[in-house]
Amino acid sequence: MSTSAPPALRPAAQRVAAVDVVRGLLLVAIVLSGSLLQPPAWFDHAPWAGVHPLDVLFPAFVLLTGVGLGFACARGVPLARLPRRVLVLLAAGLVDNAAVQWARTGGVDPGQLRWTGVLQLFALVALVVTLVHLVVRGWVAWTAVALGLAATHTWLVARWASTCPGGEVTGECNPSLGIDPAVVPVGHLYRQMVAGHDPEGLVAAFGACATAAAGVAAAHALRGRGGAADRPGVLRAAGRLAVVAAVLAGGALVASLWVPAVKRLWTAPFGLAVAAGVVLVVAVVHLLIDAPRVERRRAAGTAALRVRSGGPRHRAHRRRSATPSAAAGARALREAFVALGRNSLLVYVGSEVLAAVLLLRPLRADPAAEPSLAESAADRLAWLVSPQVGFSAVLLLGWWVLALVLHRRRWYLRA
Repeated sequence: MSTSAPPALRPAAQRVAAVDVVRGLLLVAIVLSGSLLQPPAWFDHAPWAGVHPLDVLFPAFVLLTGVGLGFACARGVPLARLPRRVLVLLAAGLVDNAAVQWARTGGVDPGQLRWTGVLQLFALVALVVTLVHLVVRGWVAWTAVALGLAATHTWLVARWASTCPGGEVTGECNPSLGIDPAVVPVGHLYRQMVAGHDPEGLVAAFGACATAAAGVAAAHALRGRGGAADRPGVLRAAGRLAVVAAVLAGGALVASLWVPAVKRLWTAPFGLAVAAGVVLVVAVVHLLIDAPRVERRRAAGTAALRVRSGGPRHRAHRRRSATPSAAAGARALREAFVALGRNSLLVYVGSEVLAAVLLLRPLRADPAAEPSLAESAADRLAWLVSPQVGFSAVLLLGWWVLALVLHRRRWYLRA
């Protein structure tokens, strides 16, 4: 009789559900925030320094993108796939930007088409992370890479600030204003902000790479030595994640001595602090989700071995029948968030484009006098508590149902 572990117990077969669950939770926040008809000032993007709730969503997604890239490169760097991934993301980013431009203006002007954006930044992050994986392995080394990138970015911003009036970076004096237009024409840079700073420009992208590197460190911490195929393995992985989060938080605190937290420049006090918070959330969800999961898989595998080896069958049956309905409900809830998280790219970009179309169309000479598509839909859904609640709930439900259907068919949008 073979004594090898059943497939349910092998580390290679394990998938860290916590990462998909956290992605799903983040996407709920992204869809809901994108559906706001009138975001309150305290929630919307900070005008310059400081961090508002909406500022956290994009960096959190970049951190989780780094986690995914860390898992993808852990067993070998996919260099053959890298050019296709980068080109697909760049092309999809231009299509996304063109769709948003059409929603805003009613047409697409190639001369003013934005070359930077969410997907273009992901393409740059994927390129940097994949290439650095050729020489850097392990969660300790990748934590050092995140700190090194953040320190370099901090030095750049602080050095530039020394040439600004008052010794502080502002919208009128910052490295993005000086460096980004030298590489990309201004007409292809700015959409959300006035010329002078951009959260998706080249300077900010450098800071985003530090956040993504922190995500890679989290991925290697989750994998660890031998994976997390049992409860002690999950506990060790969560401990490593806590260490990564603490180091990142310390780096953010030290960097704040030289530069402020500015999302529009993706400074280290901002990027590392968000990364530390998200890594800590992943650690907590890992303990709550994956520890019970691996225990159930181990118990099921042990019972199957007993049955195959002629052991008491009634014990396996009794173990299976003892599963409470509450545990089944928890698994169903987990799978609902996993379904959303597994198609995160589709939901993230799709919800952004759909929200832009609904909130900005039809084009109106006086937006205050004529409702947008979103406002008209919200008025029809006012019976669901309120127009805003009804509109947000229907949008979220629609994306969630789509994600569940695609997850059932194992269809995922990937670059």
